[in-house]
Amino acid sequence: MKKKINFEDNIFVLSMRVRMIRDLLLLETDTELFLKKTLEDIDFIDTTLAVLLKNLSENAYLIERDEQFDNLSEIEWQFSQVLSLFLNGSGNISATLFPSFRERIIFLSNQSLSRKRIIDASVNSTVVTEPLVGPRELKGLLG
Repeated sequence: MKKKINFEDNIFVLSMRVRMIRDLLLLETDTELFLKKTLEDIDFIDTTLAVLLKNLSENAYLIERDEQFDNLSEIEWQFSQVLSLFLNGSGNISATLFPSFRERIIFLSNQSLSRKRIIDASVNSTVVTEPLVGPRELKGLLG
């Protein structure tokens, strides 16, 4: 039995977490307190976005699937912006201050871009299904 996934709520929570990281990167927070947790959160968001995309891609008959792809695309864009801010930002938590994290953030940025491409391709593809009513039934209904 497949587990029901609430894409909308999951994406909403991820959006809040991405915004929290963005705000943290813009503020002058204590690096010792927040660096490790921020990196863990970034990894968590990356992993969760990959899982959501996989589940959404495999669920071709989900009602409002395209809307969920749009929501996922938006959060991917927000996440990529946060990663760029981490790479180029001037706050206390930045890859400019911690070059050892630069490669990891670049890798995550590439992962995000890859997922965004998959999302864009998925939204443009449509599922072709058999008609619910055949030509004879339609003629009988209209006749």
